[in-house]
Amino acid sequence: MSRTRFPYERLLILLITLLAFGLRVWRLDGVPPGWRDDELINSQVISQHVLDGDWAVYFPDASGHEALYHTLNAAMLALFGPTVWGIRFLSVLLGTLTVPLTYLLGRKLFGSLVGLVAAAALALSFWSLMYSRIGLRHVLMPPLVLAAFYFFWRGLEGEEGRLETGDWRLVQSSRLDQSGLWNFLVSALLLALGMYTYFAARGVPAILVAFMGYLALFAWSLFRRRWWGFVALVVVTAVLSLPLILTLQQQPESEARVAELAVPLVEARTGNFAPLLANVTITLGMFHATGDGEWLYNIPDRPLFGVVGAVFFWGGVVIAAWYALLPAAGSLRALLRRTPWSEAAHIHLASAFLLLWWLAGIAPAFVSVPPASLGHTIVAQPAVFILLALPLGILDRRLAPYRSRLTATSLQLTALFLLLTLGWRDGQDYFVNWPERGMVRFLYRADIHEAAAYLNAHPDVRDVGLTSLLAGPWDQLALNNDLRTAVAPRWYNPDRALLLQPALVLAGMPHNPAFLPEAYTPVDERPSLGAYQFYEISDDFPTGEAVCFVNGLCVETAVYDPAAGRLTLVWRVNEPLDLPPRRLISNPPPPGVYAGPRLNVFAHLLDDAGNLLAGDDGLWVDVYSLQPGDRFAQYHQLSGPGGTAVSFGLYDPMTGARILTVDGRESVEIR
Repeated sequence: MSRTRFPYERLLILLITLLAFGLRVWRLDGVPPGWRDDELINSQVISQHVLDGDWAVYFPDASGHEALYHTLNAAMLALFGPTVWGIRFLSVLLGTLTVPLTYLLGRKLFGSLVGLVAAAALALSFWSLMYSRIGLRHVLMPPLVLAAFYFFWRGLEGEEGRLETGDWRLVQSSRLDQSGLWNFLVSALLLALGMYTYFAARGVPAILVAFMGYLALFAWSLFRRRWWGFVALVVVTAVLSLPLILTLQQQPESEARVAELAVPLVEARTGNFAPLLANVTITLGMFHATGDGEWLYNIPDRPLFGVVGAVFFWGGVVIAAWYALLPAAGSLRALLRRTPWSEAAHIHLASAFLLLWWLAGIAPAFVSVPPASLGHTIVAQPAVFILLALPLGILDRRLAPYRSRLTATSLQLTALFLLLTLGWRDGQDYFVNWPERGMVRFLYRADIHEAAAYLNAHPDVRDVGLTSLLAGPWDQLALNNDLRTAVAPRWYNPDRALLLQPALVLAGMPHNPAFLPEAYTPVDERPSLGAYQFYEISDDFPTGEAVCFVNGLCVETAVYDPAAGRLTLVWRVNEPLDLPPRRLISNPPPPGVYAGPRLNVFAHLLDDAGNLLAGDDGLWVDVYSLQPGDRFAQYHQLSGPGGTAVSFGLYDPMTGARILTVDGRESVEIR
């Protein structure tokens, strides 16, 4: 395959890389349509550890996270803060870097055409766009894997190694020179860095070990010349990975995520192979039939490729398998005929390597849930697009003896047609179809993102309430990351609470208010923002003598309806609240770390003797968002026969300590 066919090859890969970067920054603050829990936890909890001086190789937060991505992301947070650039820009850079690295390795394995087409397809792909535009650590794996494999092949070839034009023979030096050894050591360093990035990296060295076995079988002379380099690669990778290995041995409970996902493997160990077989079938079908089923990272069950892409991809798989198996067939024939057999050529080695890489890369989806996961198979991502481009490389090779302007133009038009069909489908799906789906908008908090944009444009709105289920602080963080104005939002759960002051609220997300919906009057002059709508709250609660607690909260009204079994309380913030410091905890929290609320209301239904008949604890307002003068109502459901009195008060759920009233009582009782 003559390299002179691409006189502007460097310009082409530069343009492809610039295109990749442009696609990864375009509308970055709008697609995804908001903030997902995982992004917020990754950056503002785990990466924040590094900024706080908590250096580690492994963080036990969120079922366990290797530290490398978070260390790099901490630098972005330090530069840009918790903004779209501070949280997502590292992924943009890494996703862009993956494109030229795919070109370099694809070119080294199969020539310039394969490298260019694979890089361009990756730049346009839904899969790469998805992980290049969200702040998750998966995106660091492809560039590390590509770079490690690139230097491995440099070491394999040695100083004189090159891809021969025409017959694709591997020409290598007769000994492991100093340059070759250094290439293997660089590869080992990159492999080890992958270990500190994502758990899927633990299978990457196995790809190289399996390929070394292939070399030993079908390219023994090459294996014999390079075995010291192979040993150095394996040993150095293991040594550099030791800190992580020792850390995991000391805190095995931190790897809960791996155990949570390995359901098919657990079932297979009990003799039930049905889940494993189903996973294998679904994962192999992710390229043409049914893809990742999660709304978070895909249009559910959308395959990676359309019809054209699927034909090219599976054609690449068949071609790679054919060339990888040819040496085995040749050696078998030589054995049967008792004749000498020649060693595998470069194309056989490259094909075997690519096939092993692809299979090992998608293997995590065989043994984990969900099947066909785009995240769990991220190691295979570049291999998939090299396989996609491989038929074009083989066609170019076959047409080489008949080279003409017509054949060259036809091949280029075929490559362009493949890229256009892939780019049109994936661009439409990623930038238009996926972010507009209702479940995607819900999972990425699109309504909160749009509310922030409105509040930024209307600084006259200073005090406002927002509804939320209050499942952790993530709704508040999502809004705060997007706010550029001095608005002071108060958060409450409309299922059980009602914000009375301030009286202007944004309600309707995630669903319409269930507690006293008649108190909400729409504000017609203000627009709806996704599911959110502006309302004015009407307050007709009677006020009585207030009972204040030492932390600054006062209860103004306490009414118990025996028929409905409902205790309604109206609270006022009398002064700045005395609360324990708020600490952001990942979800799920690290082992042994308390992640619950630090203030709660208890409500008890009692009989004449003071015995507990029923209880309902809860505080459906984010007290950390409240300010002096704010008022809110909430209810507790207390039903039971024989109840004659109701007792309520405040306590710290972590310690169990009750918050006293200013006159020293642990609770307030009404009859």
